[in-house]
Amino acid sequence: MLHEKSKNLILTADDFGKNDLANRNILKLAKAGKLDRVSVMADGVFAPGEIEEMKNTGVKLDIHFELIWQKRRRNLLSDKALRQVAVFFVNYIYGDWPVPENPRSGRKSVKKEWAWQIEKFREVFGRVPDGISSHEHAHYFPAYFGVALDLAKHHGISFIRFGKKGFWGKGNPKKIILGILRRIDSMKYFKSKLDSSDYFTSLDWINSLEKFSGDIPEGKIEIACHPEREEEFEIINSNF
Repeated sequence: MLHEKSKNLILTADDFGKNDLANRNILKLAKAGKLDRVSVMADGVFAPGEIEEMKNTGVKLDIHFELIWQKRRRNLLSDKALRQVAVFFVNYIYGDWPVPENPRSGRKSVKKEWAWQIEKFREVFGRVPDGISSHEHAHYFPAYFGVALDLAKHHGISFIRFGKKGFWGKGNPKKIILGILRRIDSMKYFKSKLDSSDYFTSLDWINSLEKFSGDIPEGKIEIACHPEREEEFEIINSNF
């Protein structure tokens, strides 16, 4: 199993709070000791008892920031690469566009929205998050990266998903665009003195776990996964 081959892997399950299936599968893996971190949608959906069960697993709990429009479309956005590339470009150019019925929307209000999500996390879990990540990697957009760093400093959060040395895994449009955004963010990150893994990858950026296990770079590498996808749940359950 990969965790037996390297202690440098940080396996993070994203989207706890997204829906019942995501919550059930993430909890199963956390209870089985398969996960190191879990990214939580603070304003998500939780069944009675799920919060306490997750707290009792002892995994690190990160906040999974969302933009307003993402919250409205949690279960509607396609995972297709071309759709995600279009979303990345529109978001990079326009930011979190205003929604008249929601006063927290709009680029200038992202800090207010994300600060509210941290307070919601504190209300739900009784403490601040251990780290910061975001849905669809929104915090990598330069307009928002500084917001995430400011909130981390204000709330004493020491970890942020970034990848100090870069990304790992196969090339794809999403990874390429994120790599460009990461380079733009680099100066702000290193000035922040926040902790992060040395490398970041996503399970769907890895073609072959066998090849990956023989080519793991030196240093810590965070692997994000989405256990609501049954194929990813089975890969994690069988290999970690």
